[in-house]
Amino acid sequence: MAKKVTKIEPVRQNVIQTLRPKKRVCAYCRVSTDSTKQHTSYVAQVEYYESYIGKREDWEFIGIFADEAKSGTKVKSRDEFLRMMHECENGNIDVIITKSVTRFARNTVDSIEAIRKLKSLGVTVYFEKENLNTLSEQSEQMLTILSSLAQGESESISTNNRWGIQKRFRDGSYRLSTVAYGYTKDEDGELVIKEDEAEIVRRIYLEYLGGKGSYVITRDLNKDQVPTVRTAETWNESTVKEILQNPIYEGDLILQKTYTTEVLPFTKKRNRGEMPQFFIKDNHEPIITREQGQMVREIYEYRRKQMGNDRSEKYQNRYEFSSIIMCSECNGSFKRQKIYIGKPYEKIQWSCTNHIKNSAMCKMKPVREGIIKDAYLTMWNKLVSNYVYILIPMLDSLKNLRINKEQETEIEELNHKIMELTEQSHILSRVAQKGYVDSALFIQKQNALNVELEETKRKRNSLLDSNGFEKEITGTQRLLEIIRYNPVIMEDYDESLFSHTVEQVIIGQKNTITFKLINGLELIEKAGTGGEQE
Repeated sequence: MAKKVTKIEPVRQNVIQTLRPKKRVCAYCRVSTDSTKQHTSYVAQVEYYESYIGKREDWEFIGIFADEAKSGTKVKSRDEFLRMMHECENGNIDVIITKSVTRFARNTVDSIEAIRKLKSLGVTVYFEKENLNTLSEQSEQMLTILSSLAQGESESISTNNRWGIQKRFRDGSYRLSTVAYGYTKDEDGELVIKEDEAEIVRRIYLEYLGGKGSYVITRDLNKDQVPTVRTAETWNESTVKEILQNPIYEGDLILQKTYTTEVLPFTKKRNRGEMPQFFIKDNHEPIITREQGQMVREIYEYRRKQMGNDRSEKYQNRYEFSSIIMCSECNGSFKRQKIYIGKPYEKIQWSCTNHIKNSAMCKMKPVREGIIKDAYLTMWNKLVSNYVYILIPMLDSLKNLRINKEQETEIEELNHKIMELTEQSHILSRVAQKGYVDSALFIQKQNALNVELEETKRKRNSLLDSNGFEKEITGTQRLLEIIRYNPVIMEDYDESLFSHTVEQVIIGQKNTITFKLINGLELIEKAGTGGEQE
C-alpha cells in the first residue's frame, strides 16, 4: 500500500515577510589598508551596493560593514565583522551580501560557525561570485568545500613564505625588515651603524656598568630629552632592558626570535625553544665590545636574582594593586616601590608615575600599601553593615532607571503578545490532540507561531539589552551575593575579596582613597597621614 506523504511548506520566511514587508540588507567587504586607496574603495563599494540593493523593491539598504584587508584568517581581529554579527543577533539584519567566500573568511572553522549562527538567526548570506545563498539546500556542503579551499590556499601561501624565510635563515642571506635601534641598512640590505643612535646605546651600556639601574637610566634619558626609539613618545624601562639584552650590539645576530603557527588561525609567538634559532657571529660592525656585553649580562642576572624575578616566581610578582590605582590629580597610574630596602623597616608604597617623572607636573604623594589595605577593610566593613540601606535601594533604582515610559510600554505590549502567542500554541496543541486538525496543517501552523514568537522575543530582548545599566545591575547583584556568603565583619585584609569587589582605586588629596566597586559605586575613605612617604 502506497504511503500518503504530505509536504509541509516552510513558513519561516513567509511569516517574517508578513512581519517585515522589506528585508533589511547590508553588505560586508574588506577595503584596502592603504589610506590613500581606502576611502576611494569604500565609497565605490557603498555606491555599488546602494545601487545593487536599491533595484529590489523588497529590500532596504541599511549600510555597509567594511574591515581593512589585513587578513581574512582571523574573525576576532575584524571589528566591523563582529559589529555586523551583533546587529544580526539583535534582529536588525535579514540579508548580508558579500563578494565571495574568501572575502567573508579564509578560516573554515570561523566561516562555517558564523554562517551556521546566521542561519539559526534566520539571516541569509549571499556570495556574489559563487552565486550561493546560505539558506538554500545543500549550501553548507558547498560552503565547507569552498572555505576549505580558501583556507588551504592561505596555509599553502604561508607555508611557502615560511619555507623561503627558513632557507634564507640557514644560508645567512636573510635581511631584517626592521632593524634594531642604533643601526640602519645600506643599499645592499646590510646592517651599518647609525652613529647618533649608537651613541645613546653606548651611553645606556656605560651607565648600567657604572651602577645605574634600568629605571634610573630611563628617567635620565627622558630628563635629558634624548630622542626616543623610532616612533615612541618617551623612553620606557622595557626598551632599555631590551637594548641591554640584545646581542646585536656585539656584532652578532639571532634569527627566528619569533615564529608564526603553521595552521589557521596564524598566531605570532615568541620562540621559547619550539623552533630552531640561527646564530650568526660577527655579522656586522659592533657598537659595544664583547666584554661590555658579557659584564652587563652578569650584572643583569645578579640583580634579577636579588630582586626575586626568577621565572619560576613570576606569578608571585603580580600584585593585586597593579594597574588599578589611579591618581585623581593627573589621571596617571600608580607604580609599586620598595623603600628602605634591606632595612628592618623596609616598606612598600605606591607612587604616581607622573609624580616620579616630574614632581612639578603632579604633586600627588606616595601612599603606603598598608594604608590602602586598611582603608579597604574599613570601607568593606561599613558596606557589609549597611548594605540593606545602600545596595538594595540602589539595585531597585537601577532597575527603575533602565527603561523610559515609551520603552516600558513597548516591552509590556511585546510581553502581552508573547503570552498570547504562547496561549495560541497551547490551544492549537490541544485541538490537534483531539484530532480536530490535520497533522500536516497543525505542524505548519505551529511552525508559523514559533517563528512569530521567536521574532517577538528577540525584539523584546533587544529593547531590554539597549536600555543600559546592565553592568551596574549585574555588579550590584554580585556584591549582594558576596555579602550573603561573607556577612561578618572582616578583621584582616583579604586579597581575594578585594580583587572580586574593586574595579579601581583613586588616590586623592587630603588623604582620601576612593574605591570604585564592580557596580560603579564609589565609596571614599580617609587615610591616615602616617603612611605617606616621599
